[in-house]
Amino acid sequence: MKRKALLLVFTAAMAFATPAKSDEFLLAFTGFDYQDPNPNAAVYLAVGEGYKMVGFVADPVGPLLEPWVDFSVNEYTVYVRDLTVASRVVFGPFIQVTFFNNGRGSYYADPLLGGTPGTYGVFPPNLTAPSTFIDGSERLTGDIDNFVLSFNFSTNQGNFSGNMTQDGGPDLIYIPPSQRAGWILGGLAGRPNGTIPNGYDNQVSGECRIPDATPTTHRSWGAVKSLYR
Repeated sequence: MKRKALLLVFTAAMAFATPAKSDEFLLAFTGFDYQDPNPNAAVYLAVGEGYKMVGFVADPVGPLLEPWVDFSVNEYTVYVRDLTVASRVVFGPFIQVTFFNNGRGSYYADPLLGGTPGTYGVFPPNLTAPSTFIDGSERLTGDIDNFVLSFNFSTNQGNFSGNMTQDGGPDLIYIPPSQRAGWILGGLAGRPNGTIPNGYDNQVSGECRIPDATPTTHRSWGAVKSLYR
């Protein structure tokens, strides 16, 4: 399945699950993901291995953050970490990986003048990743639970999704208390071209959005497999 088709599937699933009128967009991001720790390099996301992601916040952000974000002054980065594989199910070229709860996701602001540009490097963790993505001010951070990643090795495309509760950072004051839980962190992961630095697994594109007052439940493994038929 092509990347565009996967994006349409993800968008349609979000729209079907929730009324559009209660949708709240926070931010979008692009970057690369990697396994750390990765003791079994021969198996992608083996049980017990870690999943991390570094990247950049996309312009523009949602209305809750827009008054406080200035891309002409700061570079904004993201870091997802502390996700450990709990289970891995294989069906032909497809896998579905679930993770233990209590992952973390944050976005950071680093001055364009005098700051350190986010630099991926190769084979993370390395001298620049994640360090140059997290050396600014951590503006907002949250807990990630129920994180699931599905991947089709025949097309080298997949998707990820998890529930997120915003719980820290100075920008938390801009999130109404009634909206600090129920966010969905989700998007696409794939190997569409040769631009992925050595040592990273996928190019990722995702967003954080609160679709309604109740976090969306994940599809069954059978439903995930049907997406690729």
